[in-house]
Amino acid sequence: MTFKELKNFISQIPKSYDDYEMVNGEVGYLDPTDEDSIVYRVDKPIIMLYVDEATKELCFFHQTREEIGPMFNQSENNGDTETT
Repeated sequence: MTFKELKNFISQIPKSYDDYEMVNGEVGYLDPTDEDSIVYRVDKPIIMLYVDEATKELCFFHQTREEIGPMFNQSENNGDTETT
């Protein structure tokens, strides 16, 4: 999904949803080999937006910068920005 597509999608969301929380969701089967297995859903709040200028990607994270810092290890001067 491009940012333009996301903005278009968001512009169509009714105002009655304004107080809804944004989460990053995931669904799946407890046993992926069995379609009759229990279905799970995991929702995590979006708490950080990271803009990767090099790849032209917007990343929504449920982790803080401190949590992902050791894994991310990005230079401070690479043109990337973040919002918490």
